[in-house]
Amino acid sequence: MRWATLAHIHLDRVASPWLVLRFVDTSAEFEFVEWGLDGALPDPSRLELPEDSTPIGMPGAELSLHDENGSCFRKILDFYGLDCPALWRMERIIAAGISDALGLPRRVDETEEERTLGIALNLLGTALGVAFDDPQHLEHAIPLYDAVYEHCRMRELPVGVLAGAPSLPPLRIPYLREALRSGVSNPTPQDG
Repeated sequence: MRWATLAHIHLDRVASPWLVLRFVDTSAEFEFVEWGLDGALPDPSRLELPEDSTPIGMPGAELSLHDENGSCFRKILDFYGLDCPALWRMERIIAAGISDALGLPRRVDETEEERTLGIALNLLGTALGVAFDDPQHLEHAIPLYDAVYEHCRMRELPVGVLAGAPSLPPLRIPYLREALRSGVSNPTPQDG
């Protein structure tokens, strides 16, 4: 399926294609629609969408840009009924990054971890946008968002499982992988 979003992707318009690719349409192809350089959001009626594409992260689209109803990422979660707790945890990180990028006030319930990771995604997204054009930016950002998702999955593990993780990476990584794979509350470290 073809999907379209505004060119010069950043944060939410990288996270949302990641979400589509990983949980909605694994064969998704993305088109990037150019828009004005006047500093204003584009008029939806003036955007030229690729034929047969589903718009995301665009003004006027059902799965639109961040607004009072939340991020595009959140809208995709809602629209497709994705109720994975790790994805909703990830949405909070993305929302924190959007707030930072737009200079908006922090949410009252925003954690330091959400803020830190959100700011990091904002800064890294800017750097990826400078280093690469949109298709390459998205390609290089996919592993980054995969890692954020795995972090969020780990945060969903019981506290005792996380506390029981060995400190040395050769033991910690297999332990956490096993905990995530099996859902076992007390995974045993495997030889690395």
